[in-house]
Parts: sequence; structure tokens; C-alpha cells
Amino acid sequence: MLSCLWFIVGGILSATSINVGMYSVGRAFVGIASGMCGSSVAIYVSEISTNKSRGALGSFFELFLNLGILLTQICGRYMRYVPTWRYLWAIPSIIAFIQLIALYFFTVECPRRLCANKKYDEACATLQKLRAGADVEEEFQSMLAARQREIESAQKQFSIWDIISCKDKQISWNTVVVMVIQAYNQIGGIGPMSVYSVGFFTDIFGDAELATNISLADASVNIIATLTAVVFMHKVGRKGFMLISVGGTCLACVFMVMGSSINGGIGGLAIAAAIIYTGSYSMGCGVIPWMIAPELLPMHALASGSALGNASNWFWNFVINTIWPYMSTGLGKYSFIVFVVINLFGFVFILFFMPETTGKDLDDHKKLEVNDVENGKAGSSQSSDTNEKAEHVDL
Repeated sequence: MLSCLWFIVGGILSATSINVGMYSVGRAFVGIASGMCGSSVAIYVSEISTNKSRGALGSFFELFLNLGILLTQICGRYMRYVPTWRYLWAIPSIIAFIQLIALYFFTVECPRRLCANKKYDEACATLQKLRAGADVEEEFQSMLAARQREIESAQKQFSIWDIISCKDKQISWNTVVVMVIQAYNQIGGIGPMSVYSVGFFTDIFGDAELATNISLADASVNIIATLTAVVFMHKVGRKGFMLISVGGTCLACVFMVMGSSINGGIGGLAIAAAIIYTGSYSMGCGVIPWMIAPELLPMHALASGSALGNASNWFWNFVINTIWPYMSTGLGKYSFIVFVVINLFGFVFILFFMPETTGKDLDDHKKLEVNDVENGKAGSSQSSDTNEKAEHVDL
């Protein structure tokens, strides 16, 4: 809800700007809003979903993101002139206002978060509402048991410094994995392929209109690829789609170099490379980074770990989009060779170091099990404690 307010204010400032400074402040506010909602939406969706539906529901984040990009590119094509560009900025402000109202009246707090705050009655009622009348007793008991284990282990919330200083090596390593996966939402070349795509293809084909059409086609392919992830995420898995995605983008970057340089440029190969790239990206790198943190990090480290992952994402977004003009000028039609190497490294890292988390319970973390053994707590006593607590909850 806070991000909606930033979106509204930023959009209004940009739409009504009278100088570059005012416009820049508006854009900065929108950037802050994007950073806030980027991680919070993904975590929220993960925490309210069932284990089986989490992958599909998480993929909807990227689906609607791509749909928004496509609609924005279409609107931008016809509204980039003075003064209609101001209305282009007003549209997202209106949408953000509608979203703010909808969030206030129709959404609920995460049951896991409510349990962590010892609001057990509210957590049970919220879970029942989310499951639309289904029997939630077993799921709620499991949720209570996880919170009870955290209480008994006296586990405090991890700060960013706790993760950086390796207070718990497993959590720190999992955070590194989260940061790398988040980095591949940006570092593999999606910025140049989207933000600078019109200019890049104009250089290849010498036709700005054709370049714009290719960019719109890419945006359409994004939606189709994301729908594929929605349907098959639970079967292929997080790691499987990430390997397909990074491998596909690596291959597409090879084709892009070949299509833009061999014999003065092979237009069809360059177009195919762009389509393969965006399709591959949307199936994995565009989807999975936003859902992986809750599946790898326990609740006491989730806030700090997600913050580091999100920071990695936006850091590489800034770096790649800042240095790309210089890369394009210096390397010319061979500039995508850099992304061939980057994506190849990502494929190897994911193959050997990314764990498969598909279908995993968000509270199923080895660290909790270790704490239980160290504290000498038998599973039956934990279950008894949890059941006593649950007696106070009206199921």
C-alpha cells in the first residue's frame, strides 16, 4: 500500500512537471515504489499460496508485469507526443489509486506473519478465507508448530549484518544463492534487449519503425512464455526453468552476435535471437527470482535476505543499463558476447548450486530441525505444545 502512494505521487509529479528537476523527482519516486513492491508482492504471494500452487501464482507476477510492459509500449508508441505524454504518466497513477483501494478492502495479512505476531485467531480466520471454505486444520497446525519451534529455539530476527557476517553459514549461503538468482533477473542482457532494443535494432536494420515492431513482438512473446511457466512450473520445477531460461538466453546472445555481424548482418537470425531471448528469459529469469527467497530462507531471515536479494537485482539493473551505451559503442555488433559469458556462468552456477524448492513447505528449513535436536525437543512434545495453543483458536 505504501508503494501505491509512491506510485501516485511520482506519477503526478512526472505528469505535471514543468522542468527536468521536477520530472526527475517524479521518476525517482516511481523507482522507490518499484523497489518496494517488487519484493513485497512476491513474498506475499508465496506466503498465502499452497505448496502446489505457489509456482503458478508466483508466475502471475511476471505475467502481469509483462502485460503492463506491452500495454505501456503500445501506449508509448501513440502517446509520445506533446502534450499527450503527460496523460501517459497519469494512467499508472490512476491504476495505483485503484490498487490502493482494492488492497485496503479485499486483501488480508499473511497467516504466517500473524502467527509470528501471536495473533492466532486472526491467522486462522485469514487462512480460512484464503482457502475458500476448505479444511485448514492440518495446514494451520503445521503453521503453529513452525512458529512454536522458532519460539523454543529463541531465534531472533536476523539483520543484514548477521547474514553478511555469516552468523549462520547455511542462511548466508542461501542468501548468496538468492542474490545470484535475483541478479540474473537483470545481468543477463534483458536491459539492452528491452530498454535499448529499439536503438539496437535500428542500428542493425536502419529502420526505426521495424525496430519498434520487433520490440512489440518481443513483449508479446514474453506473455506467452510466462503463461507456459504458469502451466508447467510445478512439473518442470524452479531449477529446471532457470536452467532452460539461462541456457536459452545464452544461446540467443550467440545468435544475436551472429545475426548482427555475419555478412553485414542476417536480419532474420537477429529477430529470431530476440524472440528466443525474451521467451527464454520470461520462463525462468523473469519469474523465479521473485519467488525463491521465501523458499530458501526461514522467516527470521526472510526480511533481511530478501532485502539483499532485491538490492542485488536493482544494483545490476543500474550497472547494466548504465554501461550498455559504452559497451554498444566500444564493441558494436559484438557487444552481446559479454552476455554470452555471463549467462554461461549463470547456467553453471544454477546447475551445481541452486537447490530445487518446488513443492517445498515454506517452514521446512533444516535450520529449524537442527535447533529442535539441539534443544532436546521431541517431536511429540512439540505437537502437544502446539495443540494446547491451538485449543484457543476457533477452527
